[in-house]
Amino acid sequence: MLERDRSSGVGSKRHGSSLVLKRHRSNSLEQLPHDVVELILQRLPVKFLLRFKSERQFICRRQSRGSDVLFVYPESDSAAPCMRIVFGSSIICTVRFPTSGSMICHGSCDGLLCLYCVYTPSFLINPATRGRQSFPLSSIQQLIVERYNKGEFDLSSPKLGFGKDKFSGTYKPVWLYNSSDFGLDNVTTCEVFDFSTNAWRYVFPACSYRILAYQKPVYLDGSLYWFSECEETKVLSFDLHTETFQVLCKAPFAHVCDPYSVTMCVLDDRLCVSEKNWPTQVIWSFDSSGGGNQTWKKM
Repeated sequence: MLERDRSSGVGSKRHGSSLVLKRHRSNSLEQLPHDVVELILQRLPVKFLLRFKSERQFICRRQSRGSDVLFVYPESDSAAPCMRIVFGSSIICTVRFPTSGSMICHGSCDGLLCLYCVYTPSFLINPATRGRQSFPLSSIQQLIVERYNKGEFDLSSPKLGFGKDKFSGTYKPVWLYNSSDFGLDNVTTCEVFDFSTNAWRYVFPACSYRILAYQKPVYLDGSLYWFSECEETKVLSFDLHTETFQVLCKAPFAHVCDPYSVTMCVLDDRLCVSEKNWPTQVIWSFDSSGGGNQTWKKM
């Protein structure tokens, strides 16, 4: 077929025309009149325009090193349970919940927030586009619901972690909880949600240390972090790509007597921990720039 086109000159004309079109596209696309661009944009679906706008805003915030999400706070004067999500000094979104017990995972990931409750389905929300996606109850949530239905309310309340596998780009909610608190045999139990299958799965082996149950896991650079509950407090990490646990280092303070006195967070793209010892509060920043020489620096 190609030979017949060449013999009649059709093939060469088509080839030449395609080159002209490619050159025309590359050279003239940016020179379209503004009124033509406006007419094109008017015909696009609104969701694509919102997505483009939110992506541009996200890139600008990242370049300016501004906070993606400054804070989230409950709105008490509303008839239905809701939270206000704030960027800087402006309220960007109001999110309503099916129950007043909803909580938010520590921090945001690429501008996404993960909201959860121990006895209702959790969901992701994009405050910029107001889009949301729910995901079902995990095994630990179902177990807690069963215990609640039996009148057992004196239960530990696990905290959900949320982050991104920085190699595959997939987002992963993670439950890590002390097994004995729920009548299970192993030290800890880990559940990871897979959005591709819309199902939770267990990770084996889980962490070999009990964790501080009151602390929210913190996400940074492809990993989630917890404090250990042992004689000498350690910082534990979970790689969201390999789905393996390891001891990152010892915490810069001794055994934690009061779990509410210690905090883990991210400051200036570094993992930081804080200990409140009235009337002072000390913050340390983890420095791994020296390769194997990992140290804590007091801020």
